[in-house]
Amino acid sequence: MILCGGRGERLYPLTRDRAKPSVPFLGTYRIIDFSLSNCLNSGLRRIALLIQYKSLSLERHIFSGWNIFHPESGGFVISLPAQGRVGERRYEGTADAVFQNIYSIQQENPEVVLILSGDHVYKADYGQMIRFYLEKEADAVVLAKPVPRQEGRRFGIIRIDEHNRMMEFLEKPKSPPSLPSDKNISLASMGIYLFKTPNLIRALIQDAKNPKSSHDFGKDILPRLILEHKVYAYPYEGYWEDIGTIDAYWNSNMAFLSSAPPFDIHDAAWPLRTYQGQYPPTFMDRSTVQNSIISPGCCISKSRIRNSIFSPGVRIGEDALIRDSIVFEGVRIGRRARLKKVIVDKNSIIPDDFVIGEDEKADSRFFRIYGDGIRIVPKNWSPA
Repeated sequence: MILCGGRGERLYPLTRDRAKPSVPFLGTYRIIDFSLSNCLNSGLRRIALLIQYKSLSLERHIFSGWNIFHPESGGFVISLPAQGRVGERRYEGTADAVFQNIYSIQQENPEVVLILSGDHVYKADYGQMIRFYLEKEADAVVLAKPVPRQEGRRFGIIRIDEHNRMMEFLEKPKSPPSLPSDKNISLASMGIYLFKTPNLIRALIQDAKNPKSSHDFGKDILPRLILEHKVYAYPYEGYWEDIGTIDAYWNSNMAFLSSAPPFDIHDAAWPLRTYQGQYPPTFMDRSTVQNSIISPGCCISKSRIRNSIFSPGVRIGEDALIRDSIVFEGVRIGRRARLKKVIVDKNSIIPDDFVIGEDEKADSRFFRIYGDGIRIVPKNWSPA
C-alpha cells in the first residue's frame, strides 16, 4: 500500500494542480514511479495507492503507464480513495488511511502488508526486507537509514539493540540515540513498514478507538507495537530522498546530473518504469548541451543548455541560455531568453528576451523565490 494522499504544501506551486507523487522528476518520470518500480522489481504484484488530494493527474498516470497486469494474473495497481466504510471523512493520517482500507486488506488476505510513501526517490529491493522479516520471525520491520547523529534531529529516530530489534522510536529528538556499534551514527526511519497482517489490523483498530491519537504510523502505531511485539529495523545503505520541499526536489534532480549519480537509472537489471507519451525524437540545431537530460519531443535551436533537465515537448528559441534549471512538459522558451536555477511548470510560455534568475528584485515581480534562490514559473504561466 503506497501512501499518496498528502497535500504537499511545501512543494507548492508544483502541487497546486497535482498530487505530490505525480510531480515530474528527471524529465520523463513522476516521483511515484520510483516506489512503483521498486515494487515491480522486487516481485510485488498487488499494489494499492491510497489517494486523496488533487489525484486526477496521478490517476491518469497510473492508468496510462501502470495498467500492466492481465486480470487473470492476480496482479494489479489500483487507486483507493477514502471508501466511506468507517465514516464520511477523508484520510486523517497515515495509519488512518490504511485503517479505512482494512476491508481491502482482508479481501486480499496477504501474510504481510508493506506500507510505502509515494513521494520518496530511492532504489530498494523489498525482497531483502521480507527475507530479513522471515529470518527474525518478526511482527514488523521498519526500513531505516543510518545518518550522522547530529542530523538525527530532523528525522524519526529508532533506538535498537545489538540484534537490530527496536527498543524505542523518537520523533525528531533533541538528543538522538546512536547505534550500539557506532556512537556517531543514528538510525532514521524511512517511513517504510512491513507488518504481519493480523498484528497490523489489530493495531489499526486499537489506534482508531483512541481519540487522542494523530493516527500516524511513526508517532502512534510503532511506539505501542514495540512494547508488545517483535519489531526490527532493517538498515538501508543507499540514496534516499524524501521530496518534501522545493530545495529537496531541486537538489535531488540535480544530483542525477553529477558524474557520480545517486544510482544508475540506466540499469537494465532494475528498470525504472513510467508512462512514455507519443513524442518524436528530440531535434537540436546548432546548439550546445552540457551535462543535461533532454527528453523526447524537444526542439532546441541555436541555444546553450547546461546542467538542466527537460521534460518531453519543450521548445527553445534561438540564442536562449538555460542553466541549472528544470523545464516541464510543453514549455515554450523564446529567443534570447535566459534562465538560471528556475523550475518552469507545464505548458508555460517564456517570451523572447525574458530573463529569470539573475535579478532577485526583477524576478519577485512575477515569481516567488524559494529556498536556496530557486525561482518557480507556475503551470500555464505567460506574461500576457
